Amino acid sequence: MAGLVLTACGTGTEGEATPDDDTPATPAAESSPAGGNGAGEVPRVPNPVDVAPLEQDPCAALDDQQIDELNLEAGQPEELTDGEWICKYRYAADTNTVVSFVQSPTLTNGLSDVYDRKDAVVVFEPTDVAGHPAVVTQTHRDSRDQGYCDLQVGLTDSDVVTVVAQIAESNDDYPQGCAVAEVFAEEMIENLRGGA
Repeated sequence: MAGLVLTACGTGTEGEATPDDDTPATPAAESSPAGGNGAGEVPRVPNPVDVAPLEQDPCAALDDQQIDELNLEAGQPEELTDGEWICKYRYAADTNTVVSFVQSPTLTNGLSDVYDRKDAVVVFEPTDVAGHPAVVTQTHRDSRDQGYCDLQVGLTDSDVVTVVAQIAESNDDYPQGCAVAEVFAEEMIENLRGGA
């Protein structure tokens, strides 16, 4: 299949997006203690973005130009039973591949809440996306080799958006779910900064 997200963005990287173990996401001085379970230092968001557009419209993560450049169908908003809002984007050339932005009203303390749940997930890998602290998580089993990735991105110290990638096996981006999630997160941050 041609015209997929990693191809459209000029990313030729094979495999998964991986944390940079040599460089911390933010300086230690910009960390705060994690709550409850002693999960370690929670990185602060050094350059927060305005999340108001996402609060008004979960599909404000990407603008029309980005949707075209990434070869996507228009985002479809959906409210889940627990009050979370998601926006699903499907690849135009492969509608079985979906990337969603999930806003969770229960994560009111930003990445601190994600770090507090560290022991309840099977994958917890801190990383950095466009200067924002983030964490790759997998709740029940590690499915990254099957095209799945959950990337929790700190937009402010109190706001997190989860980018969920589900890459179909028939897609040229398979199994690089985390690389795709990172591209979407970078595009969202650029858009929220007004730079798209």
